[in-house]
Amino acid sequence: MTKLILLCFLSIFCFALTSHAATYVVGDTSGWDISSDIDSWASSKTFNVGDVLLFQYSSSHSVNEVRKESFETCSTTNILRKFSNGNTTVILSNSGIRYFVCGNKLHCLGGMKLKVDVDEKSTSVGAPQAQSEGAATLPQPSSKSNNPSTVIPTSTGYMNGGFQSQLIASMCLTAAMLLEINVGI
Repeated sequence: MTKLILLCFLSIFCFALTSHAATYVVGDTSGWDISSDIDSWASSKTFNVGDVLLFQYSSSHSVNEVRKESFETCSTTNILRKFSNGNTTVILSNSGIRYFVCGNKLHCLGGMKLKVDVDEKSTSVGAPQAQSEGAATLPQPSSKSNNPSTVIPTSTGYMNGGFQSQLIASMCLTAAMLLEINVGI
């Protein structure tokens, strides 16, 4: 009976793993680049609190988080945060609209800007803030490549946990019940 209770708690723990956030590679295989259609990319996504944006870009670009006014005019004089390490991770820790532009105004005017409307469907559990410029954990690319085989996964959003965790938890629970039935006979 103790094994059954232990496995039930294990199953419940596995179910808890199913609510992790999605990670989106901005611009999919093209990355954060002037050649990417950022508007189309963003329009096909639903962003929730806790989701992660991964910006991948060359040294000729940067990512600036700005207010709405600066977004609309592509102004980079009044920025909230600036990133230029080539691999920028931004955690969407609050609901609301967030704005990002390339630090090169001509690139921004050419469409290299992102408006993200974050839904509050998911809850934030002490989500860390985006890394500052010097705290990169991913290697900085030496140059931009639009070769899809060199970029990490596309951003349909991948989940940590999800269906696989539920399946494993169900299998553990079933095995525990079968084990208890066999021991009881």
